[in-house]
Amino acid sequence: MKNRIIEIAKAEKISDIGFCSMSDYYKEAETLKNPAVFKKNEREKEILKNARTAIVCAFNYYADERKGNISRYVQGEDYHLTVLRKLKPIAKELQKNGFSAESFADTGFLNERLLAAKSGIAFIGKNHMAISEKFGSYIFLGYVLTDCVIEADKENKKSCQNCGKCEKACPLGALNDGFCEAKCLSYITQKKGELTEEEERAIVRANTVWGCDICQEACPHNKNVPETEITEFKENRIIELKIDENISNKEFEKRYKNRAFAWRGKAVLIRNQKIIKKYKKN
Repeated sequence: MKNRIIEIAKAEKISDIGFCSMSDYYKEAETLKNPAVFKKNEREKEILKNARTAIVCAFNYYADERKGNISRYVQGEDYHLTVLRKLKPIAKELQKNGFSAESFADTGFLNERLLAAKSGIAFIGKNHMAISEKFGSYIFLGYVLTDCVIEADKENKKSCQNCGKCEKACPLGALNDGFCEAKCLSYITQKKGELTEEEERAIVRANTVWGCDICQEACPHNKNVPETEITEFKENRIIELKIDENISNKEFEKRYKNRAFAWRGKAVLIRNQKIIKKYKKN
């Protein structure tokens, strides 16, 4: 079964794949804060109860060196859609052989970075991102939980170079003394309401209306990473996003429904555009 799943992953152009025993995951997850979010849905609890193996996949999304005013991870198709689409054939193969299989892409119960490390496909960097030795941190993670017992891969116990470049590069010091989400520029571009002057100026300096790649661009592990083979992440990209300030909610939804930045709605994007425009005038 393992070899067959790897074949399917290659056919789907999944960048990397690894296998993790759920018992091994839980042993380490106990030492983490919020390692698994157990939702109230009884079906979801049943999935976790029966899961024996996590099939963990990495999806390289680095398209080229061009920078835009939105983070690279949202320039292509919404990764939730792409990842789930590519995990589907793996789940189907398991189900065809009488096993349960459920796919997750950033919406699951488990700590994806820990899964990536336990399955051998990445290690966790000082910027708290999963870092692949092949693709750097420009990866999305997805996984399939199954009751099929599959031989686990060797855990990736490496660490980043601990050079501190990501910490020094962070415009608001979000990585100093540990990650602080409230100071992360990517988080700030997405939160609703008014921003402080410091937050506004950080947006202007980074010239971003959504997300932030600064700590990734500073990371030595992201030098000379290969471009993605996944069509959805390299074609029909939006490099420079400009939202019509008069666009209706209906039109916004229609135009950007398959983009990961659209989930928050138009308001924060337009606000960030106005902030950049305001400071450039002054």
